Amino acid sequence: MRKSFLVAGVAALTFGVTGVALAQNPAPVLDATATVSPSKAGTKSKPKSEKLKLVVKNNRESKTTASSIEITLPSSLKLSLSGLDQCKATDTELLAGPEKVCKTSIAGTGEANALVNPFAATPAPLKFKVTPVIGDKNELLFVLDSTIADAVLHGKISGKKLTIKIPDGTGGQPNLQQPAPGTYSALLDLTTTLSKKKGSKALITSNGCKSRMHKIGVKVNFVPNPSPPAATSSTDTAEAKCS
Repeated sequence: MRKSFLVAGVAALTFGVTGVALAQNPAPVLDATATVSPSKAGTKSKPKSEKLKLVVKNNRESKTTASSIEITLPSSLKLSLSGLDQCKATDTELLAGPEKVCKTSIAGTGEANALVNPFAATPAPLKFKVTPVIGDKNELLFVLDSTIADAVLHGKISGKKLTIKIPDGTGGQPNLQQPAPGTYSALLDLTTTLSKKKGSKALITSNGCKSRMHKIGVKVNFVPNPSPPAATSSTDTAEAKCS
């Protein structure tokens, strides 16, 4: 059985240190990279299914707590759930294992790394296995699994933009931003590979290639933890080679 987010377990990992920032840390700086496969793009009349791998890294020194991640595709790439098997399971059901309840909706692989209590002398590392799942209501879901924390992140699709909210404890969700009172998490990196096809329908398709690059915008928004970060957001552009 997968574990729910246990406050007691997280508190134990922080070695009893609540960790309050005494001085402002360096501003968060993102480093985003991406690849697509195949690299030879489709056309508007014959779009081609793509496998997208996206890697986003945040500098450790910033010790920033993320509230949301925004991914914006260029005009040469399209993200669509149309025609794909959509998972209608509840978050609780998904936490039992997406391969058990929505196997045909799984749309890739991934992992993420964070620190629990980044202000401690020895922050506790936290690694997540991330499973992307095709949801309904125009959502791409990300099922997170680790030794102490399970959660479902809801990614809202609006046009070319995918916005993934990091749960803050509201709406029955676990609090991944602040897993224990006064104890925050800090995003280090995330990697996701997205690919799904059914018949002529595909999650990600290419319909061209401009300047030999698909330029994918990435923005991460941050919250005070507990003091305001040096910058409330950070952006970068991942360039996936194409032809």
